[in-house]
Amino acid sequence: MSIEKYLQKESLSIVFLGDFNPVILQPFWLFHKGLIREEEASNAKIGVIHNEIVKYELDWVSIEISKQRCEFTTTKSPYFDPMKDLSASVFKILKETPIKSLGINHIFDLKLPNSEVYYEFGNKLCPLSNWEGSLKDPRLLQLEILEKERKDCLSGQYRIRITPAYPKMDYGVSININDHYDLEHGQNGVNMEIVKRLEENWNISIIRAKETVENILLKAI
Repeated sequence: MSIEKYLQKESLSIVFLGDFNPVILQPFWLFHKGLIREEEASNAKIGVIHNEIVKYELDWVSIEISKQRCEFTTTKSPYFDPMKDLSASVFKILKETPIKSLGINHIFDLKLPNSEVYYEFGNKLCPLSNWEGSLKDPRLLQLEILEKERKDCLSGQYRIRITPAYPKMDYGVSININDHYDLEHGQNGVNMEIVKRLEENWNISIIRAKETVENILLKAI
């Protein structure tokens, strides 16, 4: 079943976990390294610049860095690949930065056609009859499923979380997929291995996420 019939918004983020120096990754550092244009650096919307956290937005991507976490996020699908290229380039330059894991996070906000379909969506994924006698008129609020051992045999996890879509959307459902990769055993914070994992699995991750959502829709609608 096609996602496009129900898709309202698609967001994508790349999260690195490790040991970062947030103040390095400011807009003009990106410009001086040739990663963005000077105009983009000048027009960046600064949220916070601090030793502990740096947060700002370019026109097409949001960037937030703390001591343990670095996140790139966009809701503009034409910029999914440029965001991947930007994040990979940052850590190819900062190749001594210790990084221990990577998450590619896909969020699909879907609008279902009516209350009946919305109810049955939750009922088919988690039969609400199981709660008869314990609850009056039960509803599914959140469902989380974990693939503890990845089917591609890489180190990491694959997690799917389904919730109502926010901000409030009538009959809205949000499907959040966390495609998480860890360094292989014995690799001690070697960030180039994580960058390689990002580049090699990027298209695979996008394809798998859409296939996962299509499979959910096929079973629940």
